[in-house]
Order: sequence, then C-alpha cells, then structure tokens
Amino acid sequence: MKKAILTLLMVPAFVGMLFSCSEVKTDAKKLEGKWNIVEVKGEKILKEGLPNMEFDMKDNKVHGNAGCNIFNSTVVLDDQDISSITINPAATTMMACPDMETEDAILKAMGDVKGVKTGQSENEMLLVDANGNVLMVLSKN
Repeated sequence: MKKAILTLLMVPAFVGMLFSCSEVKTDAKKLEGKWNIVEVKGEKILKEGLPNMEFDMKDNKVHGNAGCNIFNSTVVLDDQDISSITINPAATTMMACPDMETEDAILKAMGDVKGVKTGQSENEMLLVDANGNVLMVLSKN
C-alpha cells in the first residue's frame, strides 16, 4: 500500500520535471528584434562580433550577418500554427572570409527552419527543424 501511494505521489513530480526542462513551442512573432546567433547545430560560436539576425515580423522580413556576409530574406508564418516559421532562401553579399564554415552552417540551417521554441530564459529562442531538432540558438541582443 505504501509503495502504491509513494508511486502515485512520484509520478506527477517526475512528469513535471520532464516538462519543465523541455523546450516549448512559442509564437514566432516573439522573434521580433535583433538576436545574436550563439549556436548552430550544437556548435557554439566562440568569436566576437557574433553572427546575428534581426526579425521584422510586421513585414515578415529578416536580415543580419552570417559571420562575414550580410543576408536579407523573408519569412513565412502559418495562421494555423503560431510557432511555425519558414525562412526563405536569403540574398547575401559575396565576400570571401577566412572562416566560411560558420557562415555556411548558418545559411544552411536557415533553410531548414520550420518552427520556434522558447529557450532556457526569456532572452533565448530556439529555431528548430520540422522534427523539433534545434538548428540555432538565438540570444536577445
């Protein structure tokens, strides 16, 4: 009997812990403003002058710096799913830079974005693919 009562008390606590640690879908319009790109596909970006993205959700536009080159694009939102966002292929400047790996990873990840989730704080957002896998971690600038 004591085991059953203990189990009944522990299950809600365990489930609560699982949900408190997981990312939650959020309104893509919360991306409004400028964000530093601090991580791409699990790789932290460890340099000054972080790549960044600035979202203008009123006009469905995004622009920024992918590490070397400037990019401009548009975004598509879905009225049926507020967390859904697609970033259209970006127009970029074409400067050659010493570290093109980071830039290439960012531009490729942008093409795979299908949604947004909350991060570990109100100043962090996660751009995810169709399966919910984190592509980029953004930090409010």
